[in-house]
Amino acid sequence: MAVNLARAPRGEDLLTVRRLVAAAVYASALVICWRAAEIRPSALLDPASIQSVWTFIKGLFPPDLSLPFLRVVGAAASQTLGIALAGTALSIAVGLPLGVLATRSLWERGVLMAGEKTGAFTFMLSLMSRAARALLGFLRAVPDLMWGLLFVVAVGLGSLAGTLALGVSYCGVMGRVYADVFEDVDPRPLEALHATGATRAQVFLRAIWPQAAPASIAYTLYTFECCVRAASVLGFIGAGGIGYEINISMRLFDYGQVLTLILALVILVAATEAISRWLRARLHANAPPGSLAHQHLDDSPGLFRRLVREGETGISLLVFAAFAWSFYATGFFNGSLLDSQLLSRVSRFIRAMMPPDVDPAFILSLGVPLAQTIGISVMGTLLGIGIGAALSLPATSRLILHRDDAAGRHSRAERLARRLAYTSTRLALNGLRSIPELVWVLVCILAVGLGPFAGTLAIGLHTGGVLGKLYAETLEEAPERPLEALRASGARPLQILVWGILPQVRPTLVSYTVLRWEMNLRVSTVLGLVGGGGLGLAIYNNIQLGFYSRISTLIIVIYALVIATDWIGNRLRAYRTSI
Repeated sequence: MAVNLARAPRGEDLLTVRRLVAAAVYASALVICWRAAEIRPSALLDPASIQSVWTFIKGLFPPDLSLPFLRVVGAAASQTLGIALAGTALSIAVGLPLGVLATRSLWERGVLMAGEKTGAFTFMLSLMSRAARALLGFLRAVPDLMWGLLFVVAVGLGSLAGTLALGVSYCGVMGRVYADVFEDVDPRPLEALHATGATRAQVFLRAIWPQAAPASIAYTLYTFECCVRAASVLGFIGAGGIGYEINISMRLFDYGQVLTLILALVILVAATEAISRWLRARLHANAPPGSLAHQHLDDSPGLFRRLVREGETGISLLVFAAFAWSFYATGFFNGSLLDSQLLSRVSRFIRAMMPPDVDPAFILSLGVPLAQTIGISVMGTLLGIGIGAALSLPATSRLILHRDDAAGRHSRAERLARRLAYTSTRLALNGLRSIPELVWVLVCILAVGLGPFAGTLAIGLHTGGVLGKLYAETLEEAPERPLEALRASGARPLQILVWGILPQVRPTLVSYTVLRWEMNLRVSTVLGLVGGGGLGLAIYNNIQLGFYSRISTLIIVIYALVIATDWIGNRLRAYRTSI
């Protein structure tokens, strides 16, 4: 009997082939990104580059602490804080209504739509909700620096342009977050109120907002922290603040002033984060009835409860006063918005942007900058992953610091060395992430010159600080029971990391990394404003030349690029959850 030797390929063979094809595709993409970003490691070893960096480092010390310059630093920090506060207030004022309108459970589906007849009115409500989500997506897709450039051209130089840019950019972010939070609440209270004949406004105020308020307030405070960082770099395009002073000092080669300004920026960011954490903890005392925080407050002495409640009123007055001051400091009350020529300038600028320039020669000329932008984001993220992973290990307390109940004897010198390594690594991570990418670009240009390689290094250094902190916190939050079992069996720290911690936190680490790459792509579109290559250089050149119709084309390209990146990121996250 003849034996048929032919057989269908097994599932394992197909899986192996698929993995080999995927590996080949990834390797090819990596090579393309390497070439597009113009990576030149030899440039870091060039004697002239080393001399330039050493000259810069020597010039940083001593920092300029003269009284006249400290006044300049104080005024710049105050202006940056004012821009961040006013921009946050504007983003709340616009983002909250758009977030409510973009909430699907209110206008498109869910228990509120179940008992209503479909018709022209419900169709219009659904269409308005979809339009609100599309508008929010566009507003958050365009980088804040891009909005800043547009507002500088429209309303002129100064903090007013920076405030409007932050308000427009972050209202898209906050509106989307608000809509997601509003949709994730428990639907049963909504159904109960709807059954009694309550309107949508009553359902939102009585059922949705009480559940969504803690998460909404927490993210609003986090957005304020982000606005402080963003406001610090808007000065590079003429919006004032610390970024403006850093740009001037770098161009004058006065590096002592640069160090003073960077230290002021780090202190401002750290103080903002500390105040935000304190406010979140304080506002947690006003938790809804039945929560653990509310029960803890009820168990505290009466005097303490009274002080807390009185303190909430004081906090509210302080926040209101801060917002009022920020609008005054950024020029909202000096008549700039009442200028009779303002609307005509803005309308003339918008007309100049229409229609977008679709000349084939111009479209083809964007191929190289677009490839550079993608290459900068990919290679910069990979560099940041390497830096963050290396620094996250000594920054993880459960890995570097000895537990009190740890077995064996450990000398005081060893404990001191471990504590020193942990503290210094944490400080290094804070320094890397506190300095914005545009400041890092100016430093990296001294080492490798103008071009996408400097932008890649800048994104890598900033991303290393961000991911290092996120990685360390994720490693510290891994469940303890599997680790205790490994310790009881005599496992060493490296074995505990590989077999105990990483398998539990790998999905979170991948999610953070993908999200950071999406953010880096947005940043890489504007790095060319200060010499970092990519689409930013095309944006800067066309604005300087007054080719505003090309600017609208570039905005469309950036929007399409961000949408494509979001889709790829969602696919990667979905693949991560399926393995």
